Formats: sequence, C-alpha cells, structure tokens
Amino acid sequence: MASIKREQIVGMNQHYRRFSFDYFLDCQQKLGVQNIELWCGSSHFWLDHQGYGDITILKRKLEEHNMKIVSVTSPSCAYQYQYASQEPDGLKKSFQYFRNGIKLAAQLEAKCVVVNSGWGYWNEDLDIMWERSRENLRKLAEVAAEEGVYLVMESLRTDESNIVNSLQTAKKMFDEVNHPNLKMMVDTIATGAAGESLTDWFETFGKDLIHMHFLDGDPYVHNAWGDGNTPLESQLQVLNDWAYEGYLVQEIADESYFSDPFAADIKNIRVLERFIVD
Repeated sequence: MASIKREQIVGMNQHYRRFSFDYFLDCQQKLGVQNIELWCGSSHFWLDHQGYGDITILKRKLEEHNMKIVSVTSPSCAYQYQYASQEPDGLKKSFQYFRNGIKLAAQLEAKCVVVNSGWGYWNEDLDIMWERSRENLRKLAEVAAEEGVYLVMESLRTDESNIVNSLQTAKKMFDEVNHPNLKMMVDTIATGAAGESLTDWFETFGKDLIHMHFLDGDPYVHNAWGDGNTPLESQLQVLNDWAYEGYLVQEIADESYFSDPFAADIKNIRVLERFIVD
C-alpha cells in the first residue's frame, strides 16, 4: 500500500486566520504535527516591505510546542504585494517584501520559501508582464542564494494568474530564470484545475520538484482530505514511485473552514493517518 511518513505532513496556519497563532500551535500539537509552513498573515506574524515581527517570540512559541517551521509563505496575488506588480513603486516594494520573507525563512532555518509568478493586467501584453515576473524572480533567487534557502515556485489557477498557470508555463519560467536556488513545487489544486497529474510534473521536473501543497481538490477548492474527489491512495503511490521525500503541506484554504479550522484538521489527519508509516 502507498505510504507517507508522519514527518512529511506539514500544518499550515492560513485557515486559522480568525484565531490566534497560539491556538493554531496548540491544535497542531494535539494532532501530533511537528512541522509547519508559516503563512505570514498579519494576525499571526507581521511581514511587510519594511520588516517583520519579533522572531525571538516566535521561536520561543515554537520551542514550547516542539515544532519547527520548514517553509514560509509570504501572501501574494490577492494582496498589495505580488511578483509581477505593474507599477514601478509597487514592484519595488513587492521585491523588498518578498526579500524580507526570504530573510525571515533563513533566520527560522526554513529551507523553502513558496513563490509564484504573480500576474499582469488582463489587458496587458503577455511578454511585458512575463519579463517583469521573470526578472523579479531572478533577483529574489539571488537573495535566496545569499541566505541559503530555496525558492519553490507553484503554478496558479487561470483565475489567479495570467502568467504561470500550467505545467508548460511553469517549465518555461523555470528554464528562463535558470537559477540553482529556484526549485519547483506542486499545488495539487492548481495542477488539478489545469487537468495535470503528479506524474506529469515529476516527469518534467524530476528532483527539482521538492515541495508540495497537497490537498483534496474538486478540483478547484483547497479542501481537507475527505471533502473533495482526489484519489488519495493513487496520488501517494505516485509519490512513492518517484521516491518523493519532501513535505506535504496541508494548505486548507477555503473560507468554509475558517470558523472551525481544528475540526477540518482533525478530519484531514484522520484520512491521512491510514497511510502513515513511522
């Protein structure tokens, strides 16, 4: 039977945004989750183009819960910062914001920072927005190299981005940035919405695919496992076939989970536990 290791399952705090970060950590501890991806929403941990919150306090809370941050997400696209910001001042401040996210990850000893292509105006020339995104990602990859971390780029759905929203465009951007500190990741909601499989992505990127947002899609919603129609066992079998040992981040992000995120996490882990081998 297909299997995963418990340490591969990574909790994420995005759907806890209406609750305190302490509550999120308490819930993950109850679930037996020890690794988390930090979503830098302001209610949990402040990050902007000028700086970020108190790392000492954050580290103390992690130590008290016997947890570590393995990856960092700096929220983008729906916010004022994004990777292909159209206006010069916005692009400058976005670079500073994402640079701070990389520096934060390094100080937390997290090895991965989640990135994407951003988006251009829907009435804008594709070549212009593509170049803006590519050059910003290249500059950020240089920062990542200096800090000893990897950028991991995900594709987005077509309603989220008009730049990298498919395997084909992801490969094109990856090749053009052409930097050793830019790696790839799968978000199974975006790839499912595009009609792509995990096998497609492994065949394209191989060992450069090092991270995942691993959810039960339908295929468009970031569901907890058990609430979508993704065949979990066959997905895990692909991971086993490709000897994937990276993290599987549970980016449960649909608003329907915001009022009781712990209940969603309990349901989610119960489904996954059938396949966990320690």
